[in-house]
Amino acid sequence: MSLSLLKNVLLTSKTNHSSCLVQLLRHFASTGGQESAAPVKLLVPADYEILVTPENREHCLEKLRNLPEFPRPKSMTSNKHEKKIASVLVALCQDRDTNELSLLYTRRSRHLRRHGYQVSFPGGQLDEQDKSFVDCALRETEEEIGLPRQRIEVWGEGKQIFLPRTSAIVPVVGHIQNFHISELHLNLDEVEEAFSIPLNSLMASTATRHTQFRAGYSGPVFMVDNNRIWGITGYLTQVFLHCLLPKNMLPVSLKTNIKFIRPYKLPPKQAHPHHHHQSDSKN
Repeated sequence: MSLSLLKNVLLTSKTNHSSCLVQLLRHFASTGGQESAAPVKLLVPADYEILVTPENREHCLEKLRNLPEFPRPKSMTSNKHEKKIASVLVALCQDRDTNELSLLYTRRSRHLRRHGYQVSFPGGQLDEQDKSFVDCALRETEEEIGLPRQRIEVWGEGKQIFLPRTSAIVPVVGHIQNFHISELHLNLDEVEEAFSIPLNSLMASTATRHTQFRAGYSGPVFMVDNNRIWGITGYLTQVFLHCLLPKNMLPVSLKTNIKFIRPYKLPPKQAHPHHHHQSDSKN
């Protein structure tokens, strides 16, 4: 196993050593303990054309509008952030040079009070001036990265997603043709960088991980280059890829169900045989 893979496994298992161990064992079981071969591109140019057809677009939106409820742990209480509503843009970008499809992400400013320096989709909380969730996502996108709403072919919106400890989120899906990252103009008060990640990179088996949270649920993580996509953004990425990709294009790496792994508990400390206890001195 490479040191880089070992490092990624340790970084993405935030709460306990058992999660690390399970991932390591799975890796060795699938590779026989040998280094993985270079990832093969999973999508070809003809696939990109299929993914943006009106038929696949409607199929994707139908699945986004009928998502199952997030299984909230019974022991988790709600907080004030869950009373708010936000909208994000899941932008499917088609490269102007290669025609390759990718997803557009931002890295939040490190100076923000919540989720600073985390990877996210463009978007934000619903304002009184917003006429709809679509309007909110497009306004926030233009404010954050300077992408005019006219550049985005809006497909539609998914159902409202309720996740623990954060605002309810409505994903808005858009398609950007002839895209190049140089056309963006970042608002550095909100965003440190913007970048697109090809679908093939997100679908690679070397990219998929998971994090287990102390509250009792696990979430998907995508590790691509130096970008760690987790939390809400990781969950939305996983959900969107499942909705966008037909079954014959869905890779094994995304078919695996992420199950809760019970945290490993250390046994109670035993008294050392040489320790002297007060009760032992009584006659």
